[in-house]
Amino acid sequence: MIYYRQKIGSFTEKFEKCSVIVLLGGNYSLLQKDAKKISDALAGKHADEEMRVSKYFNQEINEKRNEIITSLKTKSFFPGRQIIMLNELNEKDSKIITEIDAEWRNDDAITIVTMNALSKKSDVIKLLASSTRIAVVNYTDSKIDGDFFAKRLTDAGINFSGKEILDVLIDFANFTPENILENEFEKLMLFKLYDNKPLSVDDFFSIVSINYEVKELSLAVALAERNIIELEKYLSALFSYSKSPISILHFLSAYFYKLSVIKLYGPTSLEVRREYPFLIAHDLEKAKEHVNQWSLQQISRATDSLAASDLKLRKYPSLFQRSILTQCLHKIMEI
Repeated sequence: MIYYRQKIGSFTEKFEKCSVIVLLGGNYSLLQKDAKKISDALAGKHADEEMRVSKYFNQEINEKRNEIITSLKTKSFFPGRQIIMLNELNEKDSKIITEIDAEWRNDDAITIVTMNALSKKSDVIKLLASSTRIAVVNYTDSKIDGDFFAKRLTDAGINFSGKEILDVLIDFANFTPENILENEFEKLMLFKLYDNKPLSVDDFFSIVSINYEVKELSLAVALAERNIIELEKYLSALFSYSKSPISILHFLSAYFYKLSVIKLYGPTSLEVRREYPFLIAHDLEKAKEHVNQWSLQQISRATDSLAASDLKLRKYPSLFQRSILTQCLHKIMEI
């Protein structure tokens, strides 16, 4: 039987008579959370500590196939339903699902499977769709727009006012991997748990991890804009915070590589979204300006220069590293 995640209310009501429950989607973090919710609903919240939950991961699932089948009927010292979790099952190993169902009886352990995808032409997906004891929960991609976030905020009991915060959330979502987006949204929920004030843009930037330091990004912007005064200011600030020249150089390399990816694939592409640093709002607009100011050849020369300086930094003691980095940045500004 195939279900769609957004239409499911109670996990217990739907799945207590299933042999296998397959969660099918690309958001690993969300699938793991739902697998835990289903386990708690079917076996109780103490099942894990009572050793009534057996977990297997990815490649080991096929290697331990016989052990998994045997554990269907193995009884725990503690009373209660037992759970088997097969995490990140590969499609090539998916026949184990029907093998478990063939062996399963009413009091046996219930198996919860998380999978990234199954081909629509797969024989297994046809069997799963027609089975009355195997549940497939399909996590369809949601359109991430203002309505999506307005509903998420409302469902979480978070007050917000105006369109500005929704626009910032959309920007963040467009350039953030789905699992990170889910984690950061949970942080916002916790932050506003006992706070009835509307969520503001300032709240967002103070809570969400953008995965870079502001001064590091400001230095990268100054370098990309060939602004010598700003470059020296932020470089001095970073040295005063005892930032190592190597870590500064690595961030600059990541930023210029990000520019090349934006130039090659476009600012809204998946390739760009996956690349650190994850730029949003004003920072992304700046990067798009830099892409117009630098040719691919110039960006390549800049990254080559940064790579060469990285090797040089590792050869010399810390006494010389500041000078080496400064010379490298000045050279890039002349490209």
